[in-house]
Amino acid sequence: MKKTLLGTTALVAGGLLAAPAMAADPIKLELRGYFQWMVVVGHIDRDLVTATQGQSYRPENLKYEGEIWFTGTTKLDNGTSIGVRIELEGWSQGGGNTATNDQLDEEYMFAFGDWGRIEFGSTDSASFKMQYSSPSALIGWGFNDHNFNYFGNGFAAANGAGRGGTILGTGAAHNAGFSGDANKFTYFTPRFAGFQIGFSYTPNFSGGASLATCGSRGGGANFSNCPRNANNYVNGVDISGNYLNKFGDVSVALYAAYATAAFDRGISSNNIAANPVAAVNTGGRYKTWAVGAQLGFAGFTLGGGLGMDNNGSINSTNRTRWYTASLMYETGPWQMSAGWWGGRNRDAFAVAGTQNAPGKDKLDYFEVGANYALSPGIKLTGGFLYYMGSGQSRNEKADAWAVVFGTALTF
Repeated sequence: MKKTLLGTTALVAGGLLAAPAMAADPIKLELRGYFQWMVVVGHIDRDLVTATQGQSYRPENLKYEGEIWFTGTTKLDNGTSIGVRIELEGWSQGGGNTATNDQLDEEYMFAFGDWGRIEFGSTDSASFKMQYSSPSALIGWGFNDHNFNYFGNGFAAANGAGRGGTILGTGAAHNAGFSGDANKFTYFTPRFAGFQIGFSYTPNFSGGASLATCGSRGGGANFSNCPRNANNYVNGVDISGNYLNKFGDVSVALYAAYATAAFDRGISSNNIAANPVAAVNTGGRYKTWAVGAQLGFAGFTLGGGLGMDNNGSINSTNRTRWYTASLMYETGPWQMSAGWWGGRNRDAFAVAGTQNAPGKDKLDYFEVGANYALSPGIKLTGGFLYYMGSGQSRNEKADAWAVVFGTALTF
């Protein structure tokens, strides 16, 4: 009974149960998705283990990423459409045929009509889906949500200038931070005079707590219980808005968002920080905000943004401030872009004497890219990227650069 009541909450919010509303046709699933394949050749600075020893890396790398989307929608007689979406990862997590990890990415139901749109289940927050910031023509990389990375393990562990690690992102509730794909309820208003508002509520998500049995930060999860005092984030609220319009030949997109969640403090230390101070619980109220904009004219799109992400740290002592800007040009089947993302973090939880070190960390990511449409759903893409780190230890300064070439399919 409880599951039935919870499952109908979203329908009540959308007014679907106010009166009988039969669908003309049953829901039928269709297959959509994407697949990206990349050749990467470059250089990664060596990790420093001691003053004279370290881990080096091979310059060449083959990468791929893909998803298959099962989506079904039907339209009710009252004009409202209702459906479901399930995303299957197009790669084996954790060991090919012997993998036991969950390979489903997002699973949620949705409904939309003249009254707006609702989503209920495992998916990203409203502010992640509504963002406008730095555009990128280098498919699979970009400034918001890398599918791929290219840097050393020591650099990833030591440099804290990204968002929750060596991670970029241009929205408030970035996919790798805040609630990720944890179970949530989202409502988007209809667009009026160019404006639209989105709101998401996430009851629980984990930040890597040692006592958590309700962990759902990295992906969706159905759980039988969510204990109190388990070092989880709770009652996550995400609100965002954007404005889209065109004035003559100039297109305008504006974006602003804020997200926050309480921290249900437990009795033991968690591992929010890469190297947490012993016996100290570093988790606190999660706070993150972002603003962005894009201007388009004659094939050019200029975009950028800035924001703050406290990475869920107590009193925001481990916050990251980030900035980004890029320019993209599109003509015929071609897209070309160049841009930058920069993060700054004073790395308050660093531990002296380790590969990390106390002090201000910096991460600058530069990218030049292009793609060419061979036909609908088939694009060639390539470019150059450079990760530049700055900090107190050798590993925090372990830069990396690469030349990228690949193919991106959508279906």
